[in-house]
Amino acid sequence: MKHFKLKWLFLLLPLAFFLSFTDPGSLYEPVLMLRSEMEKAVQLKPAREIKTPGKIWVQDQYIFVIEKYKGIHLIDNTTPTQPKKIGFIHIDGCTDVAVKGDIIFANNAVDLIGIKTSPNFQSVSVVSRNRSVLPELESPEGWSNSDFEKNRPENSVIVRWELYNK
Repeated sequence: MKHFKLKWLFLLLPLAFFLSFTDPGSLYEPVLMLRSEMEKAVQLKPAREIKTPGKIWVQDQYIFVIEKYKGIHLIDNTTPTQPKKIGFIHIDGCTDVAVKGDIIFANNAVDLIGIKTSPNFQSVSVVSRNRSVLPELESPEGWSNSDFEKNRPENSVIVRWELYNK
């Protein structure tokens, strides 16, 4: 009898595992932006609190800290015992950063952009944009929804996922 119960357990366990990933009741919903709005929204803002930090890049005396899906915090680390927040580059869908020379490279959702800053980070400008070269941000739950794709606005881009408020 014990052998019989274990056999059913091993048969039902993979089914339960599969069903746990196909639950239609998602906890997250995509936040969409029209491509034209997403491209215009890259801009320098005042320094702010870091709430959801992501990757970090260090270049010379500067530290670049990702704010997941929102942009890049700029920190002057000339005096390591007193790092100074100097600004925030707002970039929707940003999850990664790298710096080469005087160009900051980041993802703007599915686009790879190059940003040039003025001396002392008084302004920023997008100097290059490679459109749709990166994969779209996936749901934290890993789902795809054909109804969502059918009803999705034309020229829209997923810039982040937020908890669904029912």
